[in-house]
Amino acid sequence: MIKILTPISHLFQEDQGSKDTLYRIRERSDALEARERTYDLRLPKTTHYHIDFDLNIGLTEKQIDFLKNEVKPRENIRTLTFQASRDCEKIQLDRGRYMPYSRILTLEEQLENTKLSVKKIQDIVGTCRSIGVENNNYYRTGAYDICTSASFFLGLGNIEECHLLLDYAHAMVTCFNRKFDIDVYIDTLITSNSCPQVHLCQPGYSKGETEDWMYDAHELPEKDLTQKVIRLMLKRDIEFLTVEYYKDSETLLTWLEWVGSLPELSKQ
Repeated sequence: MIKILTPISHLFQEDQGSKDTLYRIRERSDALEARERTYDLRLPKTTHYHIDFDLNIGLTEKQIDFLKNEVKPRENIRTLTFQASRDCEKIQLDRGRYMPYSRILTLEEQLENTKLSVKKIQDIVGTCRSIGVENNNYYRTGAYDICTSASFFLGLGNIEECHLLLDYAHAMVTCFNRKFDIDVYIDTLITSNSCPQVHLCQPGYSKGETEDWMYDAHELPEKDLTQKVIRLMLKRDIEFLTVEYYKDSETLLTWLEWVGSLPELSKQ
């Protein structure tokens, strides 16, 4: 059965949208996913926490303190998901994309760092919480080659305490920019790992002087893409669908009402 898991984005803050709209968004959601930006919001139905820490790089002391102070006490949150967004510790930003500014970590180092990070997280929050890693975008800068590779996620599958958070838009961006077959790529990721959740939004597309490229735009997912992802989730028995759209609460509510009316969900 597919459940709608909605992020607690800045749209849930008091100065964003009407209280009625936010209430209806919560009512249309089976569960909510906490985020760092709104860590101070303690809403009912919050069962997941998505945190932008790169487990393949390793945890900093500041990140460890955040886990101790802001995550561990929230016993209602049973699933924590993180990311692997770059291949090096230090980066510079260029038009929103990472550029390497330190040594590129090898595949073996990134997998070992991920394993150690998972162990540290369990030591802090307990082994009863489920821990996942999200696949990320690939851009041709030299900072994304390993962490977005199928080899990384094949290796992730060998870390027993860790599952995959499939970000479908990230997979679209990666496969377009790397010229991968998206069906083969996603099949490799899901087959290699337990996968209980999908993040979904509509990516953007840009025509460059030398080549076209795709990017993570966080637009509202189009209906055809949404239905394609739902079919994948039903086929692979994936439980949670999370739409990552943060621009307007009324638009988000309309999408949630539409997706809840789909025969694939309403007949479950």
